[in-house]
Amino acid sequence: MTIKSPFLVYQHFIKSEICDQIAQEVHIKPLKNDDEVFQSSEHFHEASEKIIFELFKPLIPEIEAHFNLTYRGTEHLVFQQFPASIGKPAEEPHCENAVFKRKQWIKVKDRDLTGILWLKDHQETPPFDLNKHVLGGKLEFPTFTFGFLPQAGTLVIYPSNERFISLTSQILVGELQCVRFHICAEGIWIYQPSEYKGDFRTWFQYVI
Repeated sequence: MTIKSPFLVYQHFIKSEICDQIAQEVHIKPLKNDDEVFQSSEHFHEASEKIIFELFKPLIPEIEAHFNLTYRGTEHLVFQQFPASIGKPAEEPHCENAVFKRKQWIKVKDRDLTGILWLKDHQETPPFDLNKHVLGGKLEFPTFTFGFLPQAGTLVIYPSNERFISLTSQILVGELQCVRFHICAEGIWIYQPSEYKGDFRTWFQYVI
């Protein structure tokens, strides 16, 4: 029996040399806040978006079939930088398309699926090449008690709703660079948990 995962994982979506090229081209000098702490940032980059999206388009039929939806479009890709964040997560827990108000989740953004593409590799032991490596920055899903360590060129796609609250763990060395996708479906798409039974131990026996 095949267990269907709510996460689509493409481990070799982009080659490492292309990741290195994009990481250099989209990098901006980090700014400090009033406490002299480097801030995270996000911005657009048209040339790099074009490269990534050309590689993404062939995946759309598979994404439609896997999540049982009709693809409508993708927002401009967001290029994110997270500096070292010792003592706190690089990105706090959040939902991509909803906010929690008056004891309920309210959808406030027209987003159905989220994608994360990493441009750097997680590495735990020195020497570190700060152009390619980061220590920390795990994409965590508290509801499912697991997460993904950054892996350059890997793309992970998952539903954007409140079941998939995520955070990015603290970064100890280097700077995390990743690309965030916000994908919209035609009409009203509702995530059906009953279609994705099991847990991370059965969902990730095989990856693409």
